[in-house]
Amino acid sequence: MSTVRVAFVNCLPEVKLPERLSLSRFGEIDLDRVTPDVLARYLHELEDDVELAAVFIGGEGSAAPDGVATLRDMRDFNKTRAYVVGPTAGGRVPDWAEAYDVEDILAPSGFEGFGLSDSVALGLRAYHSLIQDPLYTDFYLDSTYNKIFDWFETTRWDWNEINLDQLNPELLREDELDYLTETAIIEFGTLPGAHNFLREWEGETSFSSWALMWGAEEARHSLVQARYLDRLGVKVRSKHALYKREPYPMGDTRPGTLTMNIISEARAAEYYKRLAADTEEPVIKRIWKLLHRDESRHCRAFTVFNEELCDGNKENQIATLKMAYVWLADRSDGIKHPAGHFYPHSTSANGIRQVESVMEGATDAADNKVLAIMRRVAGDDSIESPRDIKNKLRSMI
Repeated sequence: MSTVRVAFVNCLPEVKLPERLSLSRFGEIDLDRVTPDVLARYLHELEDDVELAAVFIGGEGSAAPDGVATLRDMRDFNKTRAYVVGPTAGGRVPDWAEAYDVEDILAPSGFEGFGLSDSVALGLRAYHSLIQDPLYTDFYLDSTYNKIFDWFETTRWDWNEINLDQLNPELLREDELDYLTETAIIEFGTLPGAHNFLREWEGETSFSSWALMWGAEEARHSLVQARYLDRLGVKVRSKHALYKREPYPMGDTRPGTLTMNIISEARAAEYYKRLAADTEEPVIKRIWKLLHRDESRHCRAFTVFNEELCDGNKENQIATLKMAYVWLADRSDGIKHPAGHFYPHSTSANGIRQVESVMEGATDAADNKVLAIMRRVAGDDSIESPRDIKNKLRSMI
């Protein structure tokens, strides 16, 4: 178990610091007094199992205290929260405070009484907010979310692209009406997915921000198909959404969860593509083409975030390949797909199998795209089948 420390450098000489502070939310916190001349050595000599959560550094005048620069020169402590204690508290925040990622400038009087524990707790809250994010970037626009935002946002379809007044029911086959009803209900399965992403990525900002965009797009898939059905006199019951309101169990690993969704999106994209190509009714053809495009974009985005986790990380590569094998290997009882697998009491399980049964070759086409992604993740061009994934895992574990 790691030891959490907070250091006080050249500040609060009149305050008697205890060696250890007990905080209800954070437990036992070790407090260290450090003189400026030994700060660098102190930082170098901290053991690997020590978390330096916050440093309070004394300083006054217009220049940054030397201790702040010493702390920020050591990359291992970029998440350690820095506070300056001095008489300039409450005035204009100097430029160096932002340059050195200083949280705040505090007045010495603020540490009197319960002020010490309150200030330490504030630093710990800030620190723990950062350490939950393994892909933390110093600057927000360096996050993967920002890098994919433009191409994702600019390819979003507009409701004006769909005119339900042009619907021609005579061109819609009875079996297509069945598929349409099933896909409208199946799409409710994204509700628990959105819930789980935000639970599983708690404390993270980049993927969570994208998950909000993904959830908003997916919510439109049920809505647009339900509106189409309504024009035909077919009402979609709310119970199907309520069946899937409760999130299914969280995944064991983030790359595993992403891989499951890569497969889900790849298959959905292929099904919509085939449905669009097969129908004669122009409005639903347009809708299914747009949903195919959405699912393809989602698959691509999930892949970007998964590759970020797997880059140089063998453990995450193994987790990705394991999940791929689970979902790709056995189709003896139809597709194992989250939309139906986790909610067998709803229509989704039968709906997935029904769509699969008429879309000959669609699942194979989708899974071939997934296998291409697995080749990139594993750095192995020989992966052509689930059996190859299994053999690759044997060589890695």
